Amino acid sequence: MDYILYIKLIVVVIFGLFLGFLSAIPVGAVQLEVAKKALNGHLKPAIAIAMGSATSDMIYGLLTLFGLGHFLSNKKFQIIVYVLGIIVLAFIFSRSFKEYTQKITKHETHLVFKKKISFLTGFTIAITNPGMVIWWIVGYRLFIDLSLFPEVNTPIKMLFVLSGCSGLSGYLVFIAHALDRMKKSVSDNFLHRMNLVLMILLTVLIVYFIAKLTSVAFNYNLKLP
Repeated sequence: MDYILYIKLIVVVIFGLFLGFLSAIPVGAVQLEVAKKALNGHLKPAIAIAMGSATSDMIYGLLTLFGLGHFLSNKKFQIIVYVLGIIVLAFIFSRSFKEYTQKITKHETHLVFKKKISFLTGFTIAITNPGMVIWWIVGYRLFIDLSLFPEVNTPIKMLFVLSGCSGLSGYLVFIAHALDRMKKSVSDNFLHRMNLVLMILLTVLIVYFIAKLTSVAFNYNLKLP
């Protein structure tokens, strides 16, 4: 009977990897940062961003699956998250704006990207997205519907979370390696337009975080379309 248990555990891993992979596909600030660094020849910092993002999402996964999701609704925690998000996104925006206005090419870039800073960047961008909780809730519900185990205990929950984060980071690392190989064939105009798209996205996110911060700090309901 042990082989049946092993098969079920393999299914948990595959299902978690699949869900994590899907969660990473929609283009966002993390994906654009990974792509930009990879295309500029900074593969290790690009991978560090992916690892930072996966670490952040793992925290959300653990909080959600182990019944600590109420912690995310704490007012002080939300204020810290949104303030931190505004600061980090503003920093990324200023760096992208500098690259955009100076039209720095991938061969001439003088910006230094360190792995530790890149990890923190990926972690912070992802931690400012509490919407990941919804993704974990939906994914876990789908997992429960598989009815693989009569009881989903702590080790299985941990395996599910780790698999999901591995799928997410695996997708981002794959994109980083693929774009790193393609960097010689990508024009500087494409990178220039990527910076513009990233700045637009960052502007939207900053405005959203400011609105949410104001909503939380002054206790009124923010109604978004």
